[in-house]
Amino acid sequence: MTAVCSLLAFLLLAAVPGAVRAADAATDAVPRVAVCLPPQAGILEAVLPGAEPVVLIDRGQNPHSFEPSPRQLALLSRCGIFFCSGLPFERALLAKLRSLNPALRVVPAPEEGHDDEAAHEQGEEEHGHDPHFGTSPEGILAMARAIAGALSEAAPAVAPAVAEGLAAFETRVGEVDGELVRRLAPFRGRAFLVYHPAWGHFAEHYGLRQIAVEHEGGAPTAKRLAHLTETVRAERLGAILVQSDSEAVRARPLAEPLGLAILRINPLGRDPLATLRETADAVEKALSPQTP
Repeated sequence: MTAVCSLLAFLLLAAVPGAVRAADAATDAVPRVAVCLPPQAGILEAVLPGAEPVVLIDRGQNPHSFEPSPRQLALLSRCGIFFCSGLPFERALLAKLRSLNPALRVVPAPEEGHDDEAAHEQGEEEHGHDPHFGTSPEGILAMARAIAGALSEAAPAVAPAVAEGLAAFETRVGEVDGELVRRLAPFRGRAFLVYHPAWGHFAEHYGLRQIAVEHEGGAPTAKRLAHLTETVRAERLGAILVQSDSEAVRARPLAEPLGLAILRINPLGRDPLATLRETADAVEKALSPQTP
């Protein structure tokens, strides 16, 4: 009996390290991943729990003036996959990365599926691309599917886990979207005021209109401020959405005389579903009659 127990113990001890090695091998098969923006990191972590991506813009930096540090370039040179966001600085960055890391797999930002003419009228980002994909369910899902596809192709060992993670995430996105469709239905066709045009995707998806104070990347002229003042009164707006404290300061000359609340929302938050809900909360406050 003692001999049998000893044999069983030996077999168990031999089997466990083998199972651990198999799990480690699957994990090790995933190349190191880099992303540009925090929402991409959040989506990656949802699709593949336990992932630890390198995130370039993760400390409140301005995406439009961002330049990677030497340390970040060194990290990128050791990555296997880089997920782009479509920001202009990535063009110069990719030229450097091709010389530093020729084997790097670059995954472009998913194509935007929105109305370019309507986006232009709403004052979206310059250069024809709005990188704030995390402000609409469509953009979030497009990024999630791009991430899942690239991971599964690069590391077939984790493809089943990625497929499971993607399916669960798609369900969560659908639930949040359904909730917000119901909440925002009474405001369809209404306009909301923002300082920087970061919520164009959100506005289009939920049948709203974004009006931006900032115009072509610069502060508004006196003429534009006068026009915005008329618009705020005509639309009965109660608040303005800003991304940062510095934007809040720039928004005060318009907000204070009109009694507008200044609501800060980060459209590049790491959890894009939380960002959707926070934006919906702000829009409801901005468009509800009780808002000062």
